[in-house]
Order: sequence, then structure tokens, then C-alpha cells
Amino acid sequence: MRLAVLVALCSALVLSAAGAAANRTTGADVPEIAWGAADDASKFADDGGQWFYGQLAGAGLTQNRWTVAFDPSNPTAINELPFLERAAPVAQAAGVRVILVLFSLKGSQHDPIQFCDWAKQVVQTVNQWGIHDFVVGNEVNTRLYWSPQKDAKGKDVAAPAYLALLAHCYDLIHEADPDANVIGMGLSPRASTNQSNEPLVFLRDVGKAYRASGRTTPIMDQLSVHPYPNPGNPTDGPGVGYDNPDRFGVPNLDRVKQAVYDAFNGTAQPTTLNGLTFIIDEIGWQTDTTKYAGYINAENVNVVTEQQQANDIRLMATKYFACDPTVVGVQLFLLMDEKYRNGRDESNTYVGGGWQSGLVTAGGEGVSVQKSSYALSAPIFVAGRAACTGPLISWTPGKVAKTPPKKPRKRARR
Repeated sequence: MRLAVLVALCSALVLSAAGAAANRTTGADVPEIAWGAADDASKFADDGGQWFYGQLAGAGLTQNRWTVAFDPSNPTAINELPFLERAAPVAQAAGVRVILVLFSLKGSQHDPIQFCDWAKQVVQTVNQWGIHDFVVGNEVNTRLYWSPQKDAKGKDVAAPAYLALLAHCYDLIHEADPDANVIGMGLSPRASTNQSNEPLVFLRDVGKAYRASGRTTPIMDQLSVHPYPNPGNPTDGPGVGYDNPDRFGVPNLDRVKQAVYDAFNGTAQPTTLNGLTFIIDEIGWQTDTTKYAGYINAENVNVVTEQQQANDIRLMATKYFACDPTVVGVQLFLLMDEKYRNGRDESNTYVGGGWQSGLVTAGGEGVSVQKSSYALSAPIFVAGRAACTGPLISWTPGKVAKTPPKKPRKRARR
């Protein structure tokens, strides 16, 4: 009897401490944070994503980000409309908030009139399913998704071109849907090639173009960023950032806030000091899948264990994102693994992708199994802001943490 009372008392103390933490880290002036998955598997699923959304809910995730591609060769058509018509009602019935990334299939073709007319058509179409969140472009500071990035002299020409497109789309999207949430950029954390732009250089250049344009209205309601670890060290945890001050990882969002401030302070475009918030619509760590059947080809990057994946998610939430009032949404990339480990199919044809960063293995209903990180992470997602274990993160202009210098390696004795 005494033991039972002691256990109950300890449980009450734990719950009380958790409640105190929740009260400390949330308030009327702090927006809630929602977690989801950047994963098109549900959009393409034969059942419209019904099984997928069961897995999503079981993990405590409430949002799903899809991509929808603009085809310059057929600029008035929504090529993926049949998939949207099948999957969007299922998502709506499941209570899942869908976020759409609108981007061009060809990075070299991004006429603002054609693209934004198409975007407006998409917005008008999906309104019937309660979809109001739209990211305009994807990793627009990289040559893969927007080219050219620079002219012959190395000058950034992508930023002013993107500014023109984003501004036009902002106006048309809000005209089509007064409740729309227009999200900018989807910044890659680093320049992917020497012909791409460093993300914070690009962001500041967009600001210069905005000021030069004389525009007196905003261009985005939120900013999207992808704070992946350095691809040279993909197993780095969320506490490891980038040495280059124009790049960002999970612990470097203060740099992004400063770049936004430098770009737009004093203009009609809000900064994080007066209303702009972030969504992290891609983040993840690939896991070891050698013990599972159903995967094709050998892995081509370093991976982490499922326990380490869970540890990384916990640290990312409890120290960083749940503690940062400017971060209001986080989309894990992915929920379900892709089966081709190196992005090549059974005939060695490159099909793209190749990510095993999900909480569920590849295959779908009747084949996929939940990784151990699935159950370990769910309580964190459900907790929302209350997952924060420290003080809320605050930032003021001019205060950007410096990346600690790396210790020099000792030379080996000969």
C-alpha cells in the first residue's frame, strides 16, 4: 500500500513538473507549434492517404506538406489535379492541415505572370478542401530549382527575379483566397554549387530588390527554411551548425532572423520583431535500414541509428524549435522512407529521392513497420510548446551567436 502511494506521489510530482514547464514556456503571446511531415506519399496513395494519415496521427503529427509542380509546357493545367481530388478530401476528413509547395518543374522557366496565374488557379481549386497554406518556390537559392543564379560576373540575378515572382504571387493568391498564408523561399541551408547563392546572401538580396522596387505591401506572411545538417556530415545532430555565417543549421536561426531584419526592417514587410514567423518545412536524419526488407540498392550516405534519430528529434524540439516563438510549424522529411537507398531503381535508372529519414519504413500499408523512433518521438510532437525544457528563445538585432572555432588537430608524429 505504501509503495503504491509512493508511486502515485512520484507520478503526480512528474506531471506537476511537466505542467510547470508548460506554463513557463507558453502564453497568450506565444503561438502554438505544430508538427507534421513533408511527404507526397499520401498525395499519390491509391486510398487517398487514409492509411498514411493513421500513421501520421499515431505519431502525434497534424500537418502534411505536399509539392505541386508547375509545368511550363502546359502553363494553364494543374497536372496533379487527379491526385489532389483524391487525396485532399481524405486529408480534410482526417483533420490534417495540408501545406502546398508550388514550384516549377524547370528551374530555368519561372515567368511570374504564367506561374502566378497558375498558382492562383491552384489556390482557387484547393480552397474547397480547406487548404490555405502555400509555399511559393522551393530552395530558390539553388541552381537546381532556380536558374540562373548568377550572371557572368558572379552577381546574384536570382534574388531580384524571385522577388518579382513572389510579390506578384502574393497579390494574386490573396486575391483568390483572403485567408491564404503565403510562405516565402524554402531556403536551402547552403549554396549547393558554386553557381548557387548562399541562403542569407540571397535573403538580403531579395530585401535590396524589395526596397528598390518601391513596393509598399508585404511579399510573404511566413518564411520557410530547411536547416539540414551539412551534407558532408549528414549525421551531425541538431546542435551542430555551419561555420560559414551565410549558412544556417538548427542552432543558427538567429542568423536568419538577422538577415530578415537587415533585408526588411523599416519596410512594409514584417520581420520576426513584428509578426513574421518561420516554418521548417524540411528537416530529417537518415537511418540505418539494413535490418529491413523491401529496400533497393546500397546506402550511399552515412546514417544514424533509430535511437539517435529519436535523440536528434528530442534535442531539436526541446532545446530549439519548441522554445522558439518564431517557429510555428515543423515538417519532418519524411514520414515514410523511400525504398531506393541511392535514388536509383532496380535497373539502376536514376529516379531521384533516396531518403530513409522517415519514422516508418518503406512499403506502405501491410508492409511498412514503425521504427523505434516513432513511439519515442510521438509524445514530443503532442506536447507542442510544452516540450521546451528551457527558457523561450529571444532575439534582438545585432545578437548573432558565433560558431565556436574548431580545435586544431594535432599532427601525427612520424
